[in-house]
Amino acid sequence: MRTSHRRSISVNRMRAAALAVPLAILVVAGGCKAAPEPAAAKETAACDGVPQMALAGRVTDAADLLTAEQEARLSERLARYENDTQHQMVVATVPDLNGTRVDYFGTCLGNRGKIGRKGHDDGILVLIAPKERQMRIATGTGMEKILTDDKAQTIVHRMTPYFAKADYAGALSVGVDAIAAETGDTP
Repeated sequence: MRTSHRRSISVNRMRAAALAVPLAILVVAGGCKAAPEPAAAKETAACDGVPQMALAGRVTDAADLLTAEQEARLSERLARYENDTQHQMVVATVPDLNGTRVDYFGTCLGNRGKIGRKGHDDGILVLIAPKERQMRIATGTGMEKILTDDKAQTIVHRMTPYFAKADYAGALSVGVDAIAAETGDTP
């Protein structure tokens, strides 16, 4: 009887050893995976059509609407605004919206660029898509009570006559100054 007991122990050990190798591979392979993203970092399906676009400072003119001088002047104005209010405002132009709604594009771009102060979510993105003839003022949730959708729409209407003349620098100057006035800064 002792022999059969040893045989069953050794068969069980061989089975355990045979299972140990694949399990070890699964454990090691599972440990090599990147940690899952926190829920807050995950994007919504609305961002699927929005291309990855790096924001280059306070002004990203990917649609090439501004001269270097206009871009520099606008960037200086946005720096003054941020210094005076602590709120961050960024201007981005895009060649097209890639089939995405302008509001989704603006929100996704603002979130990806982490515009605004951490913990305050008080960033503002002014987005212009000339091909579709659309623009959006997107705000972080910390800015929504100060710069409401109605106020943002009023500012867009002030900018529209400049867009009609293809004066993008003029439109942005009027828009940025109006946003600044609504959010605690003076032009």
